Amino acid sequence: MQCFIFSPWSALKYFFNFQSYVAQEELLLGTLTVKETLTFSANMRLPSKMSKEEINKVVEETIMEMGLEDCADTRIGNWHCRGISNGEKKRLSIGLEILTQPHVLLLDEPTTGLDSASAFYVIQALCHIAQRGKIVICSIHQPSSEIFELFDDLLLLSCGETVYFGEAKKALKVYIFITQAKLESNLRI
Repeated sequence: MQCFIFSPWSALKYFFNFQSYVAQEELLLGTLTVKETLTFSANMRLPSKMSKEEINKVVEETIMEMGLEDCADTRIGNWHCRGISNGEKKRLSIGLEILTQPHVLLLDEPTTGLDSASAFYVIQALCHIAQRGKIVICSIHQPSSEIFELFDDLLLLSCGETVYFGEAKKALKVYIFITQAKLESNLRI
């Protein structure tokens, strides 16, 4: 006979391993390199039973997955010393969260403050994460058409109300249909 005891703390532990959140603003130590930052986080957050070699493998895979190979040994930088670009900082922030292999990745405006090329590269990296079976949810204001084409599903909000929820590729057709219907109804009046 087995006895299971429910603990709210164990449920919370499962929830926090289940999802990760990437904030809009990066909080990174500018004197560390990209690789040092990921290694420190991996040592703190991955299970203690993992060997140093296993942790290094996870770090290297994360660097490759986020496209940070060229800047892996570059300092992050701060107001005093130049470092990696804003797009690389954003990808590093995402990399810090995917170290633990969460099932759901939540991101708050991952393209804010980035130029169009960096924004595209960040969203493309998120698409690769989603293609591996992870759920990626992010808020984005005014995406470029190239970024919009990468979306699978779309939730459009206006004043806190849902105005569209469905496949991203069908959103334009729906709005054209609604606009035409409104124009026709205005002409009949």
